[in-house]
Amino acid sequence: MRLFKLLCVLGCTACMLTTCENDQDQLMENQLTETNYQKNSSKTVEVPYKANYHTSQADDAFSQLCSSNSPTDFWGQDHQLGYGNATHLGNFTVDLEFCFHVVLDSEGQPDFDAGFGEFSGADNILEANSGDLLFTTSSGSQLIPIQDENYVFEFENHLTVTGGTGKFENATGEIINYGMVRNDGSGTDHHQEGTLILVK
Repeated sequence: MRLFKLLCVLGCTACMLTTCENDQDQLMENQLTETNYQKNSSKTVEVPYKANYHTSQADDAFSQLCSSNSPTDFWGQDHQLGYGNATHLGNFTVDLEFCFHVVLDSEGQPDFDAGFGEFSGADNILEANSGDLLFTTSSGSQLIPIQDENYVFEFENHLTVTGGTGKFENATGEIINYGMVRNDGSGTDHHQEGTLILVK
């Protein structure tokens, strides 16, 4: 009789251990499934990006100084507003603020050797008609004088995509911006090409 009771106790204990082990296995399996689902549900897709847009100076452009060495050598706060069209954005508006280097020679002309036309990097905001925002950070560069029927300067700088809202939330990517400054003083034409990495 004692042997029978002992066997029953051992049998129940083994059953409980097996049940506990099965529960642990099921819990781990559920956690792995949930982790895999989260990974699969936040896939990214890489898409080509192209944009053409125009910017012109806002009314408050150069109303403030970034820094100053002298009246003929200073960095002014430029502010430009614009509009254009881009893949994945459609029609959009853009707001740019950056520091621009003004250096004049003894005759009051731009001194390119001393740094005239240099500009700093900036945080940029592009807003699509849908209200979605795309955020980029641009590198600095410098205007290069050119001989052209419609343009007086050109430049190239790089942009890094830092996120956004709506379909651009957590977006990343790299963009090259080509700029051409009009000779009639009406602003700058931009062409951009690059890659966006969007979270799906």
